[in-house]
Amino acid sequence: MKKITFITWFMLFSVGVTSQAIFAQQFPAAHVNVIRIKQTELAPVVWVSGTVVSQNDAEISAEISSRLISLSAVGTQVDKGDIIAQLDDKQLQIKFTEAQAKVSNSQVHLRFLEHEVLREQQLVKKKLSAPSQLDRTISERDIAKGEVIAAKARLVNVEQDISYTQVKAPFAGVIAQRIASLGEYVTHGSAMVRLVETTNAQASVYVPIAAYPFLQQAKHLRVESALGQGTAKIKTLVPVANPRSHLMEVRLDMSTFAWPIGLSIKAQVANGLSALALAVPRDALVLRRGGASVFRINVIGKEQKAEQIPVDVGIGMDELVSISSTKSGTILQSGDLIVIRGAERLQDGQNVAIKKNNDALVSGYNSDKKE
Repeated sequence: MKKITFITWFMLFSVGVTSQAIFAQQFPAAHVNVIRIKQTELAPVVWVSGTVVSQNDAEISAEISSRLISLSAVGTQVDKGDIIAQLDDKQLQIKFTEAQAKVSNSQVHLRFLEHEVLREQQLVKKKLSAPSQLDRTISERDIAKGEVIAAKARLVNVEQDISYTQVKAPFAGVIAQRIASLGEYVTHGSAMVRLVETTNAQASVYVPIAAYPFLQQAKHLRVESALGQGTAKIKTLVPVANPRSHLMEVRLDMSTFAWPIGLSIKAQVANGLSALALAVPRDALVLRRGGASVFRINVIGKEQKAEQIPVDVGIGMDELVSISSTKSGTILQSGDLIVIRGAERLQDGQNVAIKKNNDALVSGYNSDKKE
């Protein structure tokens, strides 16, 4: 009974395979797009996350304590040296007048003592005054000189405080945030606005520390975001990894991108050695229950037939992946024609009609022939 069952099953299987082959041959020619396998260098890569950051992003603070009477609005573009905040300077102007008066008084007192020294010296020569009196006058004159220097220093200090009432931008950028409000009394060191430099932007990405030797050899990284994609120059490598995440920071030059500060991006980083391999676009892979395969086009007489070849998929880079045949006796070679469009319902051994582009594939128009 078991032998009959096995024979019956084998006959049904043989009929099924034969029927499938006949069906594939009789099925209308499928329209496909093709590409040639090429041998190229591929390296394993990973995509890492990052953020567009500013080279200069600072909270501008008050250097004196006073009332805030003017403040730039959020979004204002400023150049280096532009006034972005103004503090009340009335009290400082009063102190400035007082300091000027003290300088003047100390200078007058010094001139008086200098004349006194000269007078005492004449009296000592004529023995009309004791030398100790001259020494006392000279000492008072020297003290007066120090008082003049101190008074001038206090005047310079008040002048500097007055200059601090005009808060100037240390670099060109945009006012990203107002931390203080008009009329508010700000103290020394309290933040008033956040100023962000929007030119010469950078990207901060964190990559596995194991990728460091490959990054040393690279000059650019491919980057992508919601606003597009491109290639960014590596500006700085920081070969210090976080002990928990084992990630190191890489800074990319984003000055050629019109991407805003704070935008999330992805960067492609190599994490292995490159090697020569047979490569095809990822679209060439057909993923079915039995595994991955590709369809190679073989020319038999005037017919073009698709041959399904199971493959092992290796490393991938960008849109390419390396492949190798797992079919006994079948070798894939550089230059073989591989289907990249139209393989979804293609059967092994089925006739195909090659189209040059996707439009021709959809419409059925053969661009190789003139209508």
